[in-house]
Formats: sequence, structure tokens, C-alpha cells
Amino acid sequence: MKFRELRLKNWRNFGNVNFELADRMFIIGANAAGKSNLLDVFRFLKDVTKDGLQKSVNSRGGIKKLRYLNARNQNYIEIFVRLLDTEQEVPVEWTYTLQFNSAGGRHESRDINIKLEKITRNKEVLEDRKYKDGDYLSNQFTYLEQPAMNIKYRALYESFRGISYVNIIPQLIRESDSFIPSVASEDFYGRNLLESISAAPSRNRAARLNIINKILKLAVPQFSDLEYTQDEKGRPHLQVKYEHFRPQGAYQREDQFSDGTLRLLGIIWAILDGPGVLLLEEPELYLHSEIVKQLPMFIANAQKSKLAKNRQVIISSHSFDLLDSDTVDLDEIIELQPGKEGTTVKKASESEAARAKIEAGYTPADVVIPRVTPKGIMDGQLSMFDFM
Repeated sequence: MKFRELRLKNWRNFGNVNFELADRMFIIGANAAGKSNLLDVFRFLKDVTKDGLQKSVNSRGGIKKLRYLNARNQNYIEIFVRLLDTEQEVPVEWTYTLQFNSAGGRHESRDINIKLEKITRNKEVLEDRKYKDGDYLSNQFTYLEQPAMNIKYRALYESFRGISYVNIIPQLIRESDSFIPSVASEDFYGRNLLESISAAPSRNRAARLNIINKILKLAVPQFSDLEYTQDEKGRPHLQVKYEHFRPQGAYQREDQFSDGTLRLLGIIWAILDGPGVLLLEEPELYLHSEIVKQLPMFIANAQKSKLAKNRQVIISSHSFDLLDSDTVDLDEIIELQPGKEGTTVKKASESEAARAKIEAGYTPADVVIPRVTPKGIMDGQLSMFDFM
């Protein structure tokens, strides 16, 4: 299943936004524009199916941290998504709407009320639930999160659970034996990448590592023969042959890889790791600009392969290099513009000027990045001497 539309009301930076989504999306904006908060909507839907609504809200600091600061009369939060299942002979369209706010009174600090929960399949209404006064307990739980009740829309439930978020931190992979306390139930930052590689079926693992080996060979010419191995205690490792002045070269394990190599390896593995929706946070970090330029094409090619067939990839970034390619379409780019009334969301293709520049031979980076760069930076106002 792929997300085709997202509507938000009173969610973090966003007072009221609505936009469509493609198979590959680039969310572009300046620092603090709300890129991570937008990605977090998808993570939130996953968390609701895994941990329930109450825990999902409270783990984010409660309703006061989630609700748009300028919310007025309609002070509830609303999330609406439309999805399309293209794996069926006849595509199936799903929609899910969730409205919620605080319970108020003595429960305000910890409990959430569901105002509305609506689920449709091909426009047929499967659930149309509204708040029932006095039914305090059932108002705390979505129908979606309850397996005993969601059999009619289990496909929607499974699609939310299949969402994955990746923001690889190389140091965590390199130091995977160390203990770093975390309340997260998932491995967002790559700490368990080696365990994930170890757990993959051997045939799939070999196919993915073969692709990664070819890419690493281009990025790091001295590397070859990437392989999965285990040490004497059975712990998983990645090993490459590193060519140097000795004819036979030498072998290196992941704890000797550079930050960029580990991040690139982890990102590629994540892209190839299954069919669910993948959220990538600023994949350009640690990577050489020429590699970053190749990522959009690699993702597009991976989406056509057997390993990541039809996978939807949603990327947050403010990288010029990532969009400096004629393989990215303006319809795939979402611009975030912060303002006094919250952050607005627009597709880059909505601008006639942007389309004209593309037709004139400019790249999407030339068109979009200046539009989301803070005006002071564009005007050259950031100078250390001004603050001395």
C-alpha cells in the first residue's frame, strides 16, 4: 500500500495542510520548518497500531506538545490519509481519519479522547465512530489498534505497521556492543543493523550485499568483496577486502569503516529491505556530494527491482545535491514554508515560475532550494563579524 494523500489539522507546525504523495517524495525546507514533524505523522500512525493511541501521544510529550500552538476553535488534532493498494487485481483505495484531543479535567495530563475515527474501503464506510459522552474508557482506544476488532481493515493495520523510519548514525553501528539506553521500541538509528542483516534469509542477504558491494566499490575504490561473517562468539560482522600497497591487501570489519561508508551501507540496506513505506531523514549526512546526487536514481531503480518492488520512499532534506538532477520531478517535491500562521505545504510543481525554470534547463535544486532558504542567508546577512 502507498500513501496518496495526507491532511493534517493542528499537528505540530501545521494548522491545516493537505497534499498528495507520489511513490518517491522529497520534503524540502529550512531548519525548523517542520520536516521531521511531517515525517512523524507516519511514525505516529505506526505507533498507534503497535503501542496504542495513549502511549503514542504520551511518548511525544502529550497532547500539548503535539497540538498546533495557534489552534483556535477546532482545538483537536486531525490526521487523514488516503492509501492505494495496487497489489490487487483491481486497486483498492483506503482512507483513515482520526480526530483526538485531551480528555480534560483530571485526565488532561495523560488521557486522550477520540472525537472521530472513520475508515473507508473503496468509499464504503467500514467505521464511522464519533465521541460518546460518558463512555470514558472506550474513548481512549482506536478501533484500528485492536486486532480483535480490525479484521475488516486488517490490510490498513498491516500497512501502518510496515512503515519504517531510518536515520543511520554510524557511531551506533560501529559501537553496537556498547549499551545505549533508549525508550524506542525500534531501531531507527542503525544500532542493530548487523543483527538485521544476520536475520535476513541467506539468499536475500546475499543479493542485497551484492548490490551494496557494487555501490561501495564505486564510492570507495579500495573496497571489494563485501561479505557477511561471524566472529568466534557468533556475533555478526561485515567484512571487506581493502586494497593497499601489499598485493594481497587486507580485510577490514565495520568498526574500521568510515562514517560515510557505514551510513551509505545502512541506507542502501534499508531501501532494499522490504516493500513497506520507508522514511529517510536527511540521507545526505556524512556522504560525498556526488554520491548524494546519485541517490534519487538509485531509489527509483530499486523501486523497480524485485527486492524493493513498488516501495514508497519519503525523504526529508535540505540538500542542494540531492535535487541537483534531472531525474527528480517537481511533482515529487514538497516545499515547507514556515510563517506566523504555521508551516505551509506546497508541491513545487504548483509554481508556474518553477515549471518555467525547469523547461529552461534548470535542475530542481536550482529552482527549489533558494525558495526554502531563509531570506537572511540568501541576502548574505550571516557573518561572524556581525556578532563579534
